[in-house]
Parts: sequence; C-alpha cells; structure tokens
Amino acid sequence: MNMRNNLYNQKGAFEIKDIDTQKREVSIYLSKFDTMDSDMDVIKKGAFSKSIQERGPGSSSNRKIAFLRHHDWEKQIGKFLQLEEDEFGLFAVGQLGRSTDGEDAYRDYEDGIIKEHSIGFQYIKDKAKFIEDKNIDGGGFYEISEIKLFEGSAVTFGSNEFTPVVDVKGQQKTDYIEKLTRELNVCIKALSNGKGTDERLHGIEMKVKHLTSQLVLLAGQESEIIHSIPSEPVIVDEFKWDNVIDSLTQKAETYSDYPQKAKDNAKRGIRLNEEVGNKCATQTGKLRAQQISSGESLSLDVIKRTFSFLSRARTYYKPSDEKACGTISYLLWGGDAMLNYCERKLDQLDDQ
Repeated sequence: MNMRNNLYNQKGAFEIKDIDTQKREVSIYLSKFDTMDSDMDVIKKGAFSKSIQERGPGSSSNRKIAFLRHHDWEKQIGKFLQLEEDEFGLFAVGQLGRSTDGEDAYRDYEDGIIKEHSIGFQYIKDKAKFIEDKNIDGGGFYEISEIKLFEGSAVTFGSNEFTPVVDVKGQQKTDYIEKLTRELNVCIKALSNGKGTDERLHGIEMKVKHLTSQLVLLAGQESEIIHSIPSEPVIVDEFKWDNVIDSLTQKAETYSDYPQKAKDNAKRGIRLNEEVGNKCATQTGKLRAQQISSGESLSLDVIKRTFSFLSRARTYYKPSDEKACGTISYLLWGGDAMLNYCERKLDQLDDQ
C-alpha cells in the first residue's frame, strides 16, 4: 500500500454532547468508531491511543493536540482538557479561551451555530488494512488501526458526503428541508442579535447563503428516484468552509493542469460503470469522475483526497477485468495518470 505520511487529512462530523456555559467547556465527539465514512475508512478503537499518550492533555509535550476552528492553525479557540477513547468514539472536553477567536466560538456554541466537529490527522503507513466485502460499493473498505492526530476542530458545517443533496428524496428530503430550515432560523436569530466580531457575523452570513442555496436546490429537485448520474448533473460535493469563504470573498487557488489521460480515464470509468448498472463507487467517487472528466479546477484539499484514495485503491486495479469494481472505481478517480499527477503536484507544493 502506497501511503504518504506527510499528508494532512480531515474527516468526520459529529455533534456536541454537552455544553457548560459557566465553565466555558464543551463535551464533544471528534470521531466515531466502526462506521464507514466517505473515504471508505472504518476507524477502530485504539487508533488515537498513541497520539493521546504522546500529545494529549496529560502529556508533557509542548505540541499538544490543538483545539481549532475550521482546521485553521491561526484560530486556536481553546484547549482540550480531556481526550479519551470510549466505546462510541474519540471523546473530548474542550475549554474555550478568551481570545477574540475563542469568544466568537463561545457565542457560536451558545447560539447553536457550531454543532459539529472533525479531526486533522495523518495516516500511518501499514496501519490501514483493506477488508474485502463484495456487498460494498468499491469492493470493500479500509480498517484504520492507527492515525496521527494533530487537532480537533469546531466546524460550522460538517462533511456532507453521506447525504449529498442530489441523493435526498422522499421522506428523507422532507426531513432534510426541515433540518436546513431549523439551522437557517438559528443563523437568522444569531445575526439579529448582532453579537461578536465582524468576522463572526460575516461567517454566519456565509452559512445563511449556503443553507439558502441548499434549500433552493432541494426545492427544484425532481421527486423521482435517480438511479444513475444524469448527463448534466448538479454537482454537490462535500462542503468545505474554506471553499465557501474563498468563492464569496476571493479566488481560491485551484489546479486544472492534470493530464488529458486522467480525463480520459475518468470518462472510461463512467462508461464502464454505466455498463454494470452504476453499481461501483460511492457517490463521491462518481462526482469526482464528473469533475475530472470535464477538466474542472480542483482545490488542494480535493487533490489530497484524490491522491489518498488512488494510493490505496491502486492495489485493486486490474486492467484485464473491466467489470471489477476495483478497476472501475480506480478509473473514475483518474487512474494512474491522476495518481502520478497528484503526487507530483503535492511534492511541488511541499517544496514551496
């Protein structure tokens, strides 16, 4: 398995367990065990134990696991008082600081703006084992027994890969509209109070824009069940806060110089997947194929995710078997050409 140890990854989106406003403490889960995520990873209990021992709240390290906002190392909003693994997942108690960023985060917790969390980490070589399962799109999943944890972040939005808007239908669609409406009302109330810094209020405004766009998209959605990717799909990829800020305030740095061979591989993967009834790959993989095949500009985060997936999936690529999900999934993400491009691009950026 080809796994880069110097890549910084993000994943997870889990809710708050408790808030103590008097002590300015929040009890949260940063990760959940034994649940397959959109990267086809299943994190096992014990995966965080070494990181907690070496850099947890009780360690002597001067580089402890950080408590951040939006994975931004310039926005440390407090510190972790407790980090431990229980039967559910990675449990944490964080205390919010009194810096400007800490105060803004405190108000967002209090108003219900922050409800989810995720982690920033590195994979560890040889600690990700592929488990074959023909009942799963892609032919199996990766069992993660250890990762290197750097930080836990409060996020205004969690990853939305599990329920992309294009897949929401029926009662699920009704429930999702109600959920978005509740969140929108919370944001509008917080804006009307006008508390906190301009940056905080701007952030809430950006969330209002995003929630509104989701509601508009759902309102225009056809009611019938969609069994395959339409020829002109509405692409709703995993939500990233930084991407929203960049798109609304400044141009994010993106890259579209990947080779034509990668685009051709993605197109071939789409064709082969249609031939087997679109049974291979996750929704994210299918959407990534649409992005690559059309030459869409990709953010650094997407390039990292693409490299991470292809590095692991390369083992299950069998050019002689075009009906195998391992082959189709690998091609959907651009195949060897995209893997080589991502590796070169990341090495180039690392050297800058």
